[in-house]
Amino acid sequence: MKISVIGAGKVGGNLGAGWVKSGHEVLYGVRDPNSEKTRKTLSTSSSAKVGTLAEAAAFGDVVVLTVPWVAARETIAALGNLSGKIVIDAMNAFAPPAVEHGSVGQDVAAMAAGARVVKAFNTMGEETMANPDFKGQRATAFVCGDDADAKAVVIQLAKDLGLDAYDAGALTNAVYAEGMTKIWASLARGGLGRDIAFKLIKR
Repeated sequence: MKISVIGAGKVGGNLGAGWVKSGHEVLYGVRDPNSEKTRKTLSTSSSAKVGTLAEAAAFGDVVVLTVPWVAARETIAALGNLSGKIVIDAMNAFAPPAVEHGSVGQDVAAMAAGARVVKAFNTMGEETMANPDFKGQRATAFVCGDDADAKAVVIQLAKDLGLDAYDAGALTNAVYAEGMTKIWASLARGGLGRDIAFKLIKR
């Protein structure tokens, strides 16, 4: 599958590197393809490519948003027409601007008209994306969206990274996933450190 990862920071870098290892084609969409950060990310993903935001939007069957929330609106506008694409929102709003439609995921759906928006990968640190194994247990990725086929694709992409994955319902549930991230951040900063993750246990 062709995956465009928008942003080449730690989150985008670890997601992209994992998908390259699982056999997917990855292109990082960035504002400056020659930046030091981008070169560093490419060094960990030997077959990944890099391009402009417009090139990334055209390339990917799946477009993954990993930019800071403050840059989301400008970035999505620069990507252009995303109608029909699966757009994975991996962002969280820890700072302004304020969310307008209930959650970041719903705001993304409003900004990217016609896109099949799925909320995923936002409830964990980038360390878990790189290594989701916790003493034999896999961290859980919670996947929210209104398009069942798009969610199935994202659940498989999560499994390709070695994560467990769970269909967490409609895109309106993204607000709860984003709330989980705030709990994760509080625990991490409160002394547990970043090497923690949520695990859904079923009897």
